[in-house]
Amino acid sequence: MAEENKLQKGSLGLWYVVFFVVAAASPLTGVVGALPVAFMAGNGAGVAGTFIVAGALLLIFSFGLVAMSRYVVNAGAFYSYIVQGLGVTCGLAGFNVALLAYAAMQLSCSAMFGFFTEQFVTRHLGISLPWWGYAALMQLLVIALGIAKVEIGGKVLGILMLLEIAIVLLIDLVFMTRPVSWEFSSFQPSTVLNGNFGIAMVFAICSFIGFEATAIYAEECREPKKIVAKATFTAVILITVFYALTAWVFVQYTGANNIVAEAAKDPGVYVYNVAEQLLGGWAVDLISVLLITSLFAATQAFHNSLSRYLFTISRDGLLWSKLAKTHATYKTPYIASIAQGIFMIAALVVFGLLQLDPMINIFAWASVLGSMAILVLQIGVSFAVIKYFQQHKDLPVSIWSRLIAPIISALGMLLMLYVVIGNLEMLSGSSSPVVLFLPWLLLACMLIGMITARVLKHINPQKYANVADIVTHS
Repeated sequence: MAEENKLQKGSLGLWYVVFFVVAAASPLTGVVGALPVAFMAGNGAGVAGTFIVAGALLLIFSFGLVAMSRYVVNAGAFYSYIVQGLGVTCGLAGFNVALLAYAAMQLSCSAMFGFFTEQFVTRHLGISLPWWGYAALMQLLVIALGIAKVEIGGKVLGILMLLEIAIVLLIDLVFMTRPVSWEFSSFQPSTVLNGNFGIAMVFAICSFIGFEATAIYAEECREPKKIVAKATFTAVILITVFYALTAWVFVQYTGANNIVAEAAKDPGVYVYNVAEQLLGGWAVDLISVLLITSLFAATQAFHNSLSRYLFTISRDGLLWSKLAKTHATYKTPYIASIAQGIFMIAALVVFGLLQLDPMINIFAWASVLGSMAILVLQIGVSFAVIKYFQQHKDLPVSIWSRLIAPIISALGMLLMLYVVIGNLEMLSGSSSPVVLFLPWLLLACMLIGMITARVLKHINPQKYANVADIVTHS
C-alpha cells in the first residue's frame, strides 16, 4: 500500500478514541433534547432504568464487535466487518447505509447548530444571519480539524465533551447534596416496562449513536487490538451511567408521579428550567453555549467517521482514488474531508434557500434517517460476526462473543428498528410525507449497493475479489 494511502499509525491512545465516541453521542444534546421527550412519550420515571437496559444491549453487541476488531483492523469498521462476514455484496450495501447514516447525522447536527447559534447570537449580539450561514461556517472549521492531526481534533472534542458533561453532572451533584428522600422505583422492572417502553428504548439506543466509531480509528490506534476493546466498553459504560444517573436525578427532582406532566408542558425548556432552579440563571446561558459546542463536537466526530469510510472504500478501489490519499504531514484523509465538507455546505445552502425549517424539517428527517441507518448497520454487523467466526472456527473466541451475544444484539436491534419504523411521525415530530418515505430511501441505498456489487463482479471480478482482502490477523 502506498505511503500516501496510509493513516497515521500509533497516533491515538485510549482516551482520544473515547473522546471521539462520546462526542458523537452529544451528551448535552441528548439531555436537553431527547430526555424530556422520552419522559413525555416513553415510560416516564422508567426512562432512567431504560438507559440501563439500552446500555446492556449495546454492551452485548460490543462483545461481537470487539471480538471481530481483533482480526479486522480497518478504518472501514462496519463496512469492513460486513464484507468479511457476509461478503462484498452485503458489504457494499452496508457501505451505502454507513454513508447515509453519517451524512444524515452530520446534517441533523449542523441544522440544529445553525438554529441554536442563530437564536443565541441574535439574542445576545443583535446580529442577524440565516441559520444555514452559521452551519456552513461551522463546516469550514470541521473540515480544517478533519485535515489537521487527528489527535488535535481529539483534544478539541475532549475539552468540549468534558465541559458539556460537567454542567449536567453539576446539576446532578447540586441536587444530590440536598437532604431528600431517595427512591429507586425508576429501576424497578414494573416501572421500566410501564407506558411506552419501546419508544423510550428507541430514544435511549439513539443516545449512544456514534459509539461504534471506536473501530473506525483502529488503524490509527497505538495498540488497536487492545484500545478498540477498552474504548468500546468504556464509552458504552460511561454513556450509560451518565444518562441513567441524570434521568434518575430529574425524576427525583420532579417526582416520579409528576415527571410526565412536567416534561410535557414544554419539553424544549424542561432541562433549562431545572438548571435555573438548581444552579441559577447563569446556567441557562452556559447550557445554551455548551449545547452549541456540543453540536459542533458531534458534527466533527461524524465528519471524521465519514471521512474514514470514504477513505477505505476508495482505497479498496471502489470510489474516486483521490479520496484515499492522506495528508503528507498529518496522515489524515484530507481529500475525503474536503469532499464531504463541500457536499455538506452545498446541502445546507440549498436547504436554506428552499426555506426548509432547520428543526421541523432537516433535523427531524435526518436524525430519524440516521438512527434507522445505524440500527441497520448494527444488525448487519451482528450477523457478520456470527458468519465470520463460523468461517474461522480456529480463532480463539468464546461462544458468547462469536454466537450468543451477536444473536441477542441482532434480535434486540431488529425490534428497535421495527419500533422506529412504526412510530416515525412521533419520533421525528413531523407528519410530512417525507418522513414516511425515509425507510424506502434506506432500502433503496441498500439495493443500490447490492446491485453495484453484482455489476462489479461481472465486469471486474478481480477487483471484486480484492475487496475482501482487507483482513489483518494477529
